[in-house]
Amino acid sequence: MTDLIIFSGQSNMQGQTERLLGDTPIDGCAEYRFLTDSLVPLKNPCGEDIRYDGTEGFAFGTPGTENWHGQMALGSTVYGYTSLVPFFCDAYRKTAPHHPCVTAVHAAKGATQLAYWMPDSEGYPMLVRKAEAAIAKTGEINRRYMIWLQGESDAIAGVKKDEYKRSLREFAYSLKARFSLDRFGIIRVGQFTMDERDFEIIRAQDELCCEDDFFLMLTTAALDFCTKEEYKHFMNPEAHGHYSAAGLCELGRLAGTALGESV
Repeated sequence: MTDLIIFSGQSNMQGQTERLLGDTPIDGCAEYRFLTDSLVPLKNPCGEDIRYDGTEGFAFGTPGTENWHGQMALGSTVYGYTSLVPFFCDAYRKTAPHHPCVTAVHAAKGATQLAYWMPDSEGYPMLVRKAEAAIAKTGEINRRYMIWLQGESDAIAGVKKDEYKRSLREFAYSLKARFSLDRFGIIRVGQFTMDERDFEIIRAQDELCCEDDFFLMLTTAALDFCTKEEYKHFMNPEAHGHYSAAGLCELGRLAGTALGESV
């Protein structure tokens, strides 16, 4: 039996680090690739650059190309470096009962607000297409999860707690109905604006996980990474508000362990 885990959100879920880490395949884990309709060994780098029409795109920063955000619906790890997905799946598999095999679906895009992912918006169709194709390819599936790391762009835009909370609930339950999700796991956002706007999003995510058992808070460590000197090495020195390769490794390990323990 295989557990299916969908990973979505913005750049910290897509993966925007300073180096490549974790390029050894994870035992018992595969990544679904939409463009080739295949399951490949899960390792970094992962994800795919997919256009809105479902065709192959180009990687962020590719010389001679421009307007990546305007042309891509989903993105691969930036510069071919690191995402948290392999570390998460490794920790989940080691922690969950019976050590299940895992199919990972990387479906994230940097600089996106929650509005981009809503059922009536531009990001949702490609997320759904990739997840549906992964389910068809995987075969018999035991548990199904969505893992969410997003909110920095909403903080920048000044989205208020109640609005974000209402929209995230609508988004999550739309996916639950479509994919029969068991849980919607949240890696709580850290700080990007470094002011009160961040805490509108943080409080929204906290409240959802306290009020609704469908939502599961996986880790709150990102806030410490962003604000405490002892965790400075977990931040990308080349991109404000983004985690380093070591930081995503740690976030993935903490969150994957929490999901496994929840089983």
